Amino acid sequence: MPTLGGGCRVIEPNEGQISWEGTRRRRWTVGAAIVAARDIEQSVSQFDKGLSPGQVNPTSEEVHYVSAGSGTCYVDGFGYKVKIGSAVYVAPGNECCFETLTGDLEVVSVCCPQIRDSRFDLLPNTRPADRGQAKPMVVVHEANRKSIPTGDRWFKLLVDKNVGCQRVTQFLGFIPKSEAPVHHHTYEEAIYIVEGRGVLWANGKEAPVAAGSCIYLPRQVKHSMQNLEDTPIRLMGVFHPSGSPATSYNE
Repeated sequence: MPTLGGGCRVIEPNEGQISWEGTRRRRWTVGAAIVAARDIEQSVSQFDKGLSPGQVNPTSEEVHYVSAGSGTCYVDGFGYKVKIGSAVYVAPGNECCFETLTGDLEVVSVCCPQIRDSRFDLLPNTRPADRGQAKPMVVVHEANRKSIPTGDRWFKLLVDKNVGCQRVTQFLGFIPKSEAPVHHHTYEEAIYIVEGRGVLWANGKEAPVAAGSCIYLPRQVKHSMQNLEDTPIRLMGVFHPSGSPATSYNE
């Protein structure tokens, strides 16, 4: 696990703490016990065939991003079809579980505040009954989100206050072949590299990143990411407090 300056970390696909929750194999990648994160917690989960146990957290907001496969996500009794590029918002107190028929579903999740700081219930593998009401808009897909330019890069907002999420903003970022100026943010951020490869600099140190890498960026850390290839880097980021991914401060 490369440690860069200022507490920034790069977590590789074979690193993290493993736990099993029924059909869900969860790899914890960002959290207080792993990288000394303050408010956010990230995990990457693979789901076997079938229905995962339902999970409820009474205090944390959670956002999910489907990085591989397809299936159904049940949130508070409503079923939503999800596939690569789907983003899901789960409000505090709402039950959430996933079902896949293929066993290839992978989901990147971020909680705020960290779920290990509060009660986290595992419920039986019982498919929630659909309430028969109009579904709340808690699932969006990246293909339907607007691209917003910022310099030579661009991003798409996935889950934010417009979807009901108050504590964090989830976005998809695109980095063409380029190097960003050194900058910092006032928020804490967890990143997952969806596609591409590059180099991350933080406070004078560097580490390579590629598809499957997770990154933890503490607040105020000076950093920059460079894409050395012709294919854009696609990354999924979640940060707290919520706001705009375009807000940064150059050094």
